[in-house]
Order: sequence, then C-alpha cells, then structure tokens
Amino acid sequence: MKALRVILVSAVSLVPFTASAQKWEVGAVGGGSFYTAADVRRSSGTAEAGFGSSFAAGFVASQTMGRYWGGEVRYTFMRNNAELRSGGTKASFGAQAHVIHYDFLLHFSPSGHAARPYVAFGAGTKYYRGIGPESITQPLSEFALLTKTNEITALVSAGLGVKFRVGQKASIRFEFRDYMSPVPAKMIQPNRNSSVSGWLHNFVPMFGIAYVF
Repeated sequence: MKALRVILVSAVSLVPFTASAQKWEVGAVGGGSFYTAADVRRSSGTAEAGFGSSFAAGFVASQTMGRYWGGEVRYTFMRNNAELRSGGTKASFGAQAHVIHYDFLLHFSPSGHAARPYVAFGAGTKYYRGIGPESITQPLSEFALLTKTNEITALVSAGLGVKFRVGQKASIRFEFRDYMSPVPAKMIQPNRNSSVSGWLHNFVPMFGIAYVF
C-alpha cells in the first residue's frame, strides 16, 4: 500500500508542471466486466472463487502531457456477483465494485493525429461491496462463505486502446483493460481448514466518448 500511495501522489504532482501545454478530455466509458477465478483449497477438494460476468461503466478525465505521453484519472463501477463453483454446484451472492485509479498513457502517434493507439499502466484501489441477502445455508459453504462485507484492495491497471478525434471538440475510444487485484478474502471468506490467495484478473473491454478542451 505504501508503493501505491507513492504512485498516486507522484501522478497528481505532475499536473501543475504540465498545465501550460495540456489538452483535457472528460468523458464516459462503458462495456463488459469478466473475471478469472482463484482456487479455494481444502483437504477434501478445490472450489473456484471469483465473480460472474456483467457490465462496467464509469468516467474518465484525461490530460495530454506532451507529444506522446498522457495521464488520466478514472472511476469505474462494476456489478458482478461473487461466485463459488465446484463440480456442478454453484453459489452466488450479489456484489459490486468501485474502482479508482490513475494511469499513464503512452501513445504511438503524436498529439494532434486523428487516430492515437496507446498502452496504459497505473495503480489505484478497488472497493468491493457485498449487497446480497445472507443465508444460514449456502452451497459450498465448507469451502468459503460469500459475505455481505465491504473490502478495499490495491489495484494494478494495464491496458491498450485507440482514440479517434471526431471534429474539434470530441473523441471516441475503444480499449481493453486488465484490472489486477488480490482476492477479497473478507467477502469470499475461506471456511475453517480452507485457504484462498492470489490475484484476480478483471478483463474490461470498453467504449468511450469524451469532450475535448
């Protein structure tokens, strides 16, 4: 978490030094949200823990910091149910996530071009919320319990995409993001004699539109 704070503070500190040459974009993004799974292990077997597929939507504020470099602050909302799977059995629990992060963007064409492919990398936080009704009985509870818990984890962001200028004051983008974060082990809580660890990959393809000024 200390390294995460350093990255975020360093990113924000760049803003005053780039103000004289910057262009800004403020817009909205939306798309899908898909997760990999982690293993919950116990002596009797293994279950897969993760989140189901759903949608993502959010807002972005981007800043041009030179011919090829840029930066952006993003907020993304996701509505993916927490899940456990083993064999033909499945447990599901209502959940959502709120992601806030700062990314650096490296473009492959200079500012001013109509099409600008880019790669993005950064860091932030992911706030998980369990919102489903809790039950005394839950399938696969011998592996883990899906709980009505709030949990904050670190987040590493990586992605690629392309922006297109539409006139003088608008742009659209198509992109693919990978949001990497530790398994939220309070929301997906291993039962006694069970364990879960590792990181989840959250794949998020998105389309966006922005106002340029």
